[in-house]
Amino acid sequence: MKKLFAVTGFLFLCGYAIAQAQDGTVELQSTASSQPAASIYLPYSPEVVKKALNNYLSQTSDREQKNAKGYLLSSNTLIVKNNKSDADMHFVIGLKDPTNINESVVYLKLNSPSNYEQTVQSEIQFDMQDAKDYLDNLAIAIKPYARELQLELQQKNLADARNKNTSLIQEGDKLEQKRKNIQIKIGENENYKRDKGLARRKAKNDKLINDNLTAQSNLSRDIAKQMAALGLLKN
Repeated sequence: MKKLFAVTGFLFLCGYAIAQAQDGTVELQSTASSQPAASIYLPYSPEVVKKALNNYLSQTSDREQKNAKGYLLSSNTLIVKNNKSDADMHFVIGLKDPTNINESVVYLKLNSPSNYEQTVQSEIQFDMQDAKDYLDNLAIAIKPYARELQLELQQKNLADARNKNTSLIQEGDKLEQKRKNIQIKIGENENYKRDKGLARRKAKNDKLINDNLTAQSNLSRDIAKQMAALGLLKN
């Protein structure tokens, strides 16, 4: 039985396409080595993709993929049928874009050791088109499970962001009240500029207020993006 390896790593992307497998290369930062690979973008986090892939492979075998309950893959793909040398299949999973934690790129490396007869190990190379077909079908197969996991993850992230925003607002209200108190003391002390302690408190509090407002603004934009992404995922 061939083995399927899923690796999460830092990736450099060559080429560009969306939602359909493509030619490409994968480079692992730890080894700085470049290898030919088929790749596909998926609208799930790397964590979700890895769990969905492991779940799919744990419930199916090469001969039983088309009968897998709850999946849409109708038949084995050519890369499995033609893998007579029992070669391992190596997946590398990472972020499509470092700024978006909810989209992944999945690579299927073409070069793989052969385990034929468990005595001879020689590297074989999968056909690029077969590998791309396999990824396209695999994306369909893991979709029901991955979509549910991604929904749960994004709903949790959105709830956490909203809670954090509430905390920032409450913190901002406290800082604003502190600012008013400092202003009162300044009004009572005509020589406050010569009061270094009071001047430092005012400057520090003003900076905290500005930082808080910036954090609230950034988080509000992030929440809007999360809501939009969640809406697309639900459709």
